[in-house]
Amino acid sequence: MSLTVHFYQIHFVNYDETFKSLLDQDIHYTEGKEIPEDPHFQILVHPTPGKEWLEASPNLQAVVVPWAGIPEKTREVLMEYKGITLHNLHHNNFNTAEMGLTLLLAAAKNLIPLDQKLRNNDWTPRYQEPHAIMLRGRTALILGFGEIGQALAAYCLGLGMKVMATKKHPEDYSGEMDIEIFSSNKLHDLLPKAEVLLISLPLTNETNDLIGEEEIARMPKGSIIINIGRGPIINQFALYGALKSGHLHSAGSDVWYTYPSSKEARNNTSPADVPFGELDNFVMSPHRGGMVKEVEVQRARALADLLNAANRGEPIPNPVDIKAGY
Repeated sequence: MSLTVHFYQIHFVNYDETFKSLLDQDIHYTEGKEIPEDPHFQILVHPTPGKEWLEASPNLQAVVVPWAGIPEKTREVLMEYKGITLHNLHHNNFNTAEMGLTLLLAAAKNLIPLDQKLRNNDWTPRYQEPHAIMLRGRTALILGFGEIGQALAAYCLGLGMKVMATKKHPEDYSGEMDIEIFSSNKLHDLLPKAEVLLISLPLTNETNDLIGEEEIARMPKGSIIINIGRGPIINQFALYGALKSGHLHSAGSDVWYTYPSSKEARNNTSPADVPFGELDNFVMSPHRGGMVKEVEVQRARALADLLNAANRGEPIPNPVDIKAGY
């Protein structure tokens, strides 16, 4: 029996037809923001389905969020529907890892202040004491060793760094990279060795405010922190204080504490409650880690692969632990 899918919205900029051509031809699908008449879909592709969607089709087996993160309200509502599984897409894992690497290099090399000076024809930083540090030989600790964390590890190894990582279930890793993997509860023991801390965790009750003043103080003086997970994983006041005091050499982030609440607010919304923008040793990016020119076709292919696997009777990729949120 072929698969029946409902898409709340199919919208891949310039790639809708490419997406449809990638689907198995015997997959039946409907599309629309209204529940179809006589719904009998087995998979619902919808980022934030309410109860009316989850109860519309007696055949519903799985919900697919068509991106990497899981909205909190989606997780909460699905907690009540034990027979429906939740899945997401990992199409932008390398994109996000590359952003992490970019932030790391820019922070380590003090690149942004140098760029800003030279744009104004100011060469004086060339003749001053260098702020840049070498990464080769340093120890990186990666928090969150999923697909993004593993890509980051490969990049760090390529730079000649030593790599450690934490994972909730380290025994699940079966790769061959030359790294040390520890249980997440070993964090405090590992921080004194972490000259570079790379965060690629999801935001959950367990990870909210995971890195605070105590944790940063355990890191070696002159360390670097890079966050491509979610902003509130790091306490913003502790991070600002450690950058201001010089305990941290530098930091970089693609994820934030406050986002624009409307289109009109996009050109005047502070990303945090502290003035990170005043710090020369902080590299800031407006949450664009996964956004590259290729991202829409990446997402189209990943979603088609997921649905084709389900259609062929294979396990649906990227299952999410609804209770844990990732």
